[in-house]
Amino acid sequence: MRALEILLERRWILKSREKELYYQIKDELGTVKKFLMEKLGYQVIVNPYLVKVEKMPATPENWMGIQEFTRKIEYVFFCMILMFLEEKEAEEQFVLSELTEYIQGQYREEQIDWTVYQYRRHLIKVIKYCVNCGILNLNDGSEENFARDDTSEVLYENTGVSRYFMKNFTQDIMGYTTPEDQAEKESLSDSDTVKLKQREVEIKSQLEGLKKNITGKQRQEEEKKEKYQETEQKIQLQFQKNEMLWEEIENSLEYMEEEMAGVPFDEFAFMKKELTEQKGEQYSFQAHSELLKDYMTKVRLGKTTLEEEKGCQERYSRFLQELDSYQEEKNKAEREVLQYENQFHEVKQETIESVYRWEKENAELHLQSDLLQEMAREIEKYTTETDYWNIRGLANGEFERKSQELSGKVLQQSRELSDRRLEKDGICEELEQWKNQKEPEPERSEVVEKNRRLLKEKGIPYLQLYKVIDFDGKLDETQRAYLEEALLHMGILDALIVPEEYREQALALDAGVCDRYIFSDAAYVRNNIMDFLDVDNEEGDILLYQNVSRILTAIGWKEQDEETISESIEKNRTWIDKRGNYGIGIIEGTVTKNYTPCFIGAYAREQYRIKKIQELEAECRRLEDTIQIAEDEITQLKQRKSCLETEWKSFPKEQDLKVAAKELEKKTNILEEIECKVQIQKGIVEKERKSLDAVRLRVQEVCQKCYLPPRLDVFTEAEESLTEYKEELMKVQISYGNYINGISYAKVQKEYLEGIDGDLDDIRYDLNHMIRNEREKRGSLNSVMEQLALTDYEEIRERLEHCIERLEKLPSEIEASVTQSSHLETKEKQFIEKLGDIEVSVGKYRQQKDRFCTAFEMEYQLGYVECPFAVSDDAEERAEKICRMFMGRFGNKRHSEILENLQNVYHMNRGYLLEYQVTLQSLFEELDEESGVFDTSMRRIDISAKYRGITIKFKELIARMKEDAEVQRRLLSDKDRELFEDILANTISKKIRGKIQASKRWVEKMNTLMESMKTSSGLTLSLRWKNKRAEKEEQLDTRELVELLQKDAEIMRPEEAQQLSGHFRSKIEEARKSANDLGNVQSFHAIMRNVLDYRQWFEFQLECQKTGEKKRELTDRVFFTFSGGEKAMSMYVPLFSAVVAKYAGARQDAPYLISLDEAFAGVDEMNIRDMFRLMVEFDFNFMINSQILWGDYDTVPALAIYQLVRPENAKYVTVIRYIWNGNIKSMVTEKDLSHG
Repeated sequence: MRALEILLERRWILKSREKELYYQIKDELGTVKKFLMEKLGYQVIVNPYLVKVEKMPATPENWMGIQEFTRKIEYVFFCMILMFLEEKEAEEQFVLSELTEYIQGQYREEQIDWTVYQYRRHLIKVIKYCVNCGILNLNDGSEENFARDDTSEVLYENTGVSRYFMKNFTQDIMGYTTPEDQAEKESLSDSDTVKLKQREVEIKSQLEGLKKNITGKQRQEEEKKEKYQETEQKIQLQFQKNEMLWEEIENSLEYMEEEMAGVPFDEFAFMKKELTEQKGEQYSFQAHSELLKDYMTKVRLGKTTLEEEKGCQERYSRFLQELDSYQEEKNKAEREVLQYENQFHEVKQETIESVYRWEKENAELHLQSDLLQEMAREIEKYTTETDYWNIRGLANGEFERKSQELSGKVLQQSRELSDRRLEKDGICEELEQWKNQKEPEPERSEVVEKNRRLLKEKGIPYLQLYKVIDFDGKLDETQRAYLEEALLHMGILDALIVPEEYREQALALDAGVCDRYIFSDAAYVRNNIMDFLDVDNEEGDILLYQNVSRILTAIGWKEQDEETISESIEKNRTWIDKRGNYGIGIIEGTVTKNYTPCFIGAYAREQYRIKKIQELEAECRRLEDTIQIAEDEITQLKQRKSCLETEWKSFPKEQDLKVAAKELEKKTNILEEIECKVQIQKGIVEKERKSLDAVRLRVQEVCQKCYLPPRLDVFTEAEESLTEYKEELMKVQISYGNYINGISYAKVQKEYLEGIDGDLDDIRYDLNHMIRNEREKRGSLNSVMEQLALTDYEEIRERLEHCIERLEKLPSEIEASVTQSSHLETKEKQFIEKLGDIEVSVGKYRQQKDRFCTAFEMEYQLGYVECPFAVSDDAEERAEKICRMFMGRFGNKRHSEILENLQNVYHMNRGYLLEYQVTLQSLFEELDEESGVFDTSMRRIDISAKYRGITIKFKELIARMKEDAEVQRRLLSDKDRELFEDILANTISKKIRGKIQASKRWVEKMNTLMESMKTSSGLTLSLRWKNKRAEKEEQLDTRELVELLQKDAEIMRPEEAQQLSGHFRSKIEEARKSANDLGNVQSFHAIMRNVLDYRQWFEFQLECQKTGEKKRELTDRVFFTFSGGEKAMSMYVPLFSAVVAKYAGARQDAPYLISLDEAFAGVDEMNIRDMFRLMVEFDFNFMINSQILWGDYDTVPALAIYQLVRPENAKYVTVIRYIWNGNIKSMVTEKDLSHG
């Protein structure tokens, strides 16, 4: 019914937009389609594009239109779009201009002008509706661009569903002129309607039967096709399988041939020939298997005898090896003692060199040569009893002297810097005063300033003389300076002009203040300074001008050449001359003549202020530069002092000296112990030799039956080859049987394929006949449907069937209603009876709930539940949240089981908790005793303990123990870190650095030697020392680890030390975890030894390169592609290089001893010559044996050759001596030996 609801609510379901819903509706359309046709008279359209129900209303209404359209023109545009799309195929694309041109050509009522915005807006609304409902798809562009510009293009695609939007008319719509024409032409007589409908039902029934038959035949055809294809695939697969089986047989035969190459078993060749010549026929492997079994028995017997000989030989060899090992240990101990003596001497020299290098590299701490020589002598005398710090203390005096010298300079510079800063602060303060001061003022004493503030408070007006006068331009700059300086010295320049009426008040001020006053009643002088000064009276105050001019005319002016003074000047005795000399009464004075005028005149005052600011700013900058220089000097001095301390701390350490001295003492003790073991082993060797000769006689007899040489490795390889041969023979036998069966199976499948092909021909004939019949029936149905479409039969039939249906259903519905009413009355009585019982049960459950609430509150108050979100005043809400939180955590366990588990765990761990005095006590037992109706026990077990003498809950005990564990972990972590940093940075890192550097040099030397070798095949070998990557985030790559270890501990940054410590801590944790997982118990020393084994930090890769090829790693796959000679070369060349690199550390007079058994077996003659050349070039003292080589090659300058001859299995061996001089091999006679 969901499909029916969707079809009635929606216009259509488009496959392109709702594919899943389309198929869902299509699958459910069977019953829905019948209902729509029979009950509603609606036709259902189903095609590959859509599913739609054509809903035709009986009476059209105004609201039944398209809601998005509001204008008639929009409906017109929509119909024209549908007409335009009638000529387009599905998925055909077109541009907007094609549509606009079509509409302009078809619309007759008015001229469409697309430059008018209204037309474009209506068209865009219609197009958007078409896109939304699925009639069109927008591929490129936007309609909004067309709204702004009528020339814009948009690309659309026709979906093909436009023709299903409206119901099809019976005739061409262009032939209708009025609605009445349409009604008239579509009306038909009712007389033929019933017959047409009956014919429609009959044809549909026939079509339904044909459709089922066609579907059945098509299903049969598909099934046969699938079987046909499946059979073809089986035949093809079987053919491929047979080919693979035969290929496996051939590969097995080749492998068997390779395995039997060294085994004299000729039956294989006969079996292979018969099998390949009789391919596809039956073959018996029984006879061949019996022959193989007999030969394998003989080989096993020979192997057992040789193993017995080997056991005797191994015992004899083992005793010899033990003797050799004891002797070698003795020799080794002697060499080690000598080596450690040399090493101890070298360490002393290295330490002396380190001291000299340390002194040379120091920038601050330098020692005298005689002091360095004394240190060297003390180091030469070093033993395990020597105190190394006494040696270092020889340089302490120079360090203290240099440190005090630098500290004194820093103190002196700091004092000078402080003085400069104070001076700068004073200048800057003065500069700010000048910047904030409007005009400069002459210097005044504090009592004068106080007096003038007092005048202001008392309201006595005054003017400063220099502010109300100015030069008139008659005097030059020098004369102005003389005049102003004279007025300044006379005290007149800054004197106060006070009106006459305030004379008494001004002169009667309080004690403690003073000042100079000028009153305007002064006597006039004929020659006065008024001739050179003007009154600065911008406001035009006549009274001010008169007062100031009277004062200026009272000061006389005396020319330089005048010898007499005028009467007025003589009378007044206040005058100034041209040179700046002045007189006040009986006092006469002079000026400095270095003065710069700066107070008389507003312009002069402003210029003076600006100049003063500039001078102070320059002085500030100069002081800042001086301060910066002083700070830099102090910084440099501090850096030098820090450098001095660093240099003192970096004095070479004694660890290497101490270790070398201890090792030498240890090796000397070991040598004495080994010498006692050598003599004991010599008596055992001779006894075992006698039992070996008896076993070798039986070996020859047993091995002749198998036609194999008397060698255990040959028999072992023969047995392995025969075993592999036998297993491969079984595989061949099985594969050949499968191959024969596969051929038979393919024949049967081909016959079955021919039968399927005949069945397909019959099915296709019947299917074509049914399809033609269906096509004829559908033509008849379409004809009937076209005629019925012209009648109103469906509308009449719908109303008639609805009435009949309702008349049929009404009696049964009435009867059902009566029955339902009686049933409901009975149920009402039953529910009333049950209600009373429920009320009684509710009372009991409410009482039970109250008791549970009490128990919950008591248990909740214990505080064992950690549920922050359960905080609530409502107990029921808290209980619900807590129950939800713990739901499912305990599975199906009951309360008693959990309690039992708790008690068991407590008793198991009670020993660990003795110090905490853990006790268990029962709670809430009284709740269980109050009533026996509870199925759930309220009894709880509470655990308490004592922590540091205080009784606490078990939950709190856990928290305290976690805190203690964390504190201990941090303490251990800090101790570990200190231990790691001290050991790794100060002791072990030096040894690891030395060994890594030595290993790198060893690798480089090996590569140099191997690359210098020239072989006949052009094969060169090299060794690559590859860094390993970090396995965890907190660990370091080998490259980073080595770089940190190569740094000195004194200059290592804290974060680098932390990285180094973290790396080794992670490695140790990883080693401990691995040991614990395997159940091993390792000491900390063993773990540290494995972690610090630098050889595990790298990967050694052997690489090879042939002429004209790239260098690549020498893996097993590459190795087995080499020839026999190349394989031998790839083993000997690295071996020789490693020996040379190892011997390079020996003394100059040490021999380069090597010994080879079966030397250069498998190497070609040219490369053997090169091998001897290499041994000669490497200065090897070699001793080798071989069954075929004589060593008489031109690359060997001299060689002693011994031929061992044992004629006719004699019990003795004859030795024949030869000498090779580089050109000729000659036998050595007894005479030659006697002559030496």
